[in-house]
Amino acid sequence: MPAIVEGMIELRLCLRTPPKRTPSLRVALRSLARLARLERGCLETHLFTESCDPRCLCYVEAWDTEDNLRSMLCSEHFTRLVELMETATEPPMLDFRTITAIRGLEFAWQARHGQNDPQPGEADDPALSAMATDPPP
Repeated sequence: MPAIVEGMIELRLCLRTPPKRTPSLRVALRSLARLARLERGCLETHLFTESCDPRCLCYVEAWDTEDNLRSMLCSEHFTRLVELMETATEPPMLDFRTITAIRGLEFAWQARHGQNDPQPGEADDPALSAMATDPPP
């Protein structure tokens, strides 16, 4: 998992493949993912198959800024992704998700102990970090 980046944007594509094309599309998306990771601002990529439908491929790219994502959307990289989308047996789902906050284990601990979210600035408080990792007996 990448370092937490404020305002990270995720491109998420899910497409259902023709039965005989699933292996070749998987290879093509893996290749695209390798190239994406070389682009400025691409933090990570993932490719996975839906557990309930092995013909449904999900492809994810995480980008550090909207500017870097916009640059990629104007590139040959995205053109290639659109070409792969056109091979789907059903209209693919493409989402862009803006992630404004990522919380860790301390969030679960706070929820289980009836505590509210930390106030601005408290998230960096070492006492809060210790509390999340070393809850009282």
